[in-house]
Amino acid sequence: MPLKLTKRGAFFYVRGTVRGRRVYEAAQTIDRRQAEAFRAKREAELFEAAVFGERAVVSFRRAALSYLEFEPRSERTKNYVGHLVKYFADMRLAKIDQAEADRAVEKIVGLDAAPATKVRTVYTPLRAILTHAAARGWCAPPNFETPAPPKGKTRWLTPAEAEALIAGAAPHLRPLLTFYLCTGARVSEALDLQWPDVDLMARRAVLRDTKNGRDRVAALPPAAVAALSNLPHRDGHVFRRDDGEPYVDVKREHGGQIKKAFGTGCRNAQIRGLTPHDLRHTWATWFYALSKDMLLLKDEGGWRTLSMVERYAHLMPSSMGPQIKRVWGGQHPRFCPARLVHDNERAA
Repeated sequence: MPLKLTKRGAFFYVRGTVRGRRVYEAAQTIDRRQAEAFRAKREAELFEAAVFGERAVVSFRRAALSYLEFEPRSERTKNYVGHLVKYFADMRLAKIDQAEADRAVEKIVGLDAAPATKVRTVYTPLRAILTHAAARGWCAPPNFETPAPPKGKTRWLTPAEAEALIAGAAPHLRPLLTFYLCTGARVSEALDLQWPDVDLMARRAVLRDTKNGRDRVAALPPAAVAALSNLPHRDGHVFRRDDGEPYVDVKREHGGQIKKAFGTGCRNAQIRGLTPHDLRHTWATWFYALSKDMLLLKDEGGWRTLSMVERYAHLMPSSMGPQIKRVWGGQHPRFCPARLVHDNERAA
């Protein structure tokens, strides 16, 4: 029995049997013409699948939807998948090879994008979707070649340089820079921070939807607590522009919200070649110099593996501890866990 349209409430559904396979699916539209187009297309797909096999007909759109529905995904992942769906649309999975992946990179981020951007935005989510599809027998496992990131030195600041940067920055930017240097938060994690996720009494802030897809609790050294305590508002976004409005939400697809103000601070401090993300490297370098604990650094910074934090092991001598503590306003809470637990219990 060929597929027919039925209606439940305002929405259309397709129902019937194609070569022995019974179907009852939502057309996801209230428009009859669109529903009819879906019915015809779905019937043709089912017929081809019955004749040539499922691998020959599953579209990228269908695989991407299945991937998103399989388990909760972060907003960042959803945005990346959305760009891929817009590009690949209903292309058959069997046609997506290295050349198609490379063309997607060119169209979505451009050939001049950094290798890390190409991998993060296109290759990694594309591989995840195709791996999900392969597990269901819809395509072969993906095997893409991806560009390697350029090798270079890890950029970090001495405490004196950090103090000069904060002093040279605009007043509205100083609390944000202090927060970066005290917590190692990524740029987007700090800009998205909301006041309900900050507990000044317990000296902690919850960073939501981090790069690893999990929330992370950041301990706040005294300088960070003081910087946040002096902010004039206690609702919505913690960090705001000089006009008092939240920074533009770019869905964590790219940075740049503080680029101009950050550049001004660097020029005033006579610091060259520094990016906002380098403040995370700076925090990690300082943290290990004082703790000498790779596992603690990995946990506090939210990295997945120890290999990702090994680069910070020998960058700075621990003798600079007093200068680091001056920027932090004192001892880091993670270095005195008993006191931190006591403070958390008292705050509760």
